Amino acid sequence: MYYRKGFYLFMLLFSLTACIEREENTYTYVVEGVVKNVVNQPVQGISVVMHKTYVQANDPDTVFTDGQGKYSVFLTLTSRQRVFLVEYADARLKYRDTVRRFTFQDYEDKNIRHQYFMISDTMMLKSRTHIDPF
Repeated sequence: MYYRKGFYLFMLLFSLTACIEREENTYTYVVEGVVKNVVNQPVQGISVVMHKTYVQANDPDTVFTDGQGKYSVFLTLTSRQRVFLVEYADARLKYRDTVRRFTFQDYEDKNIRHQYFMISDTMMLKSRTHIDPF
């Protein structure tokens, strides 16, 4: 009799603890900056795409630069990654498409659940047409 009650109590206790989901670690990687042309003027409407490098299924973040040429792309992942590719493309075909690699630093403290990494950058896009000043 006591064994049966103890068994039911034991099963109830373990069935409730199985419903509690463990919180996952998240890592947010942000690249923000300004896109300018060779005469140091901001460029509007440039497509900026941030790609993961170590994953088969790529789910990139895409934004367009605003009137001041500013952009901010980010990816939030559940696994740690340090290297990302950022692609700059102009749909109007005025500037050359460019791909840059960004490497983020690791935190020293591995116990932080939600880690946030950020890099600020200025990108200089070159014209598609070659201009010879002489």
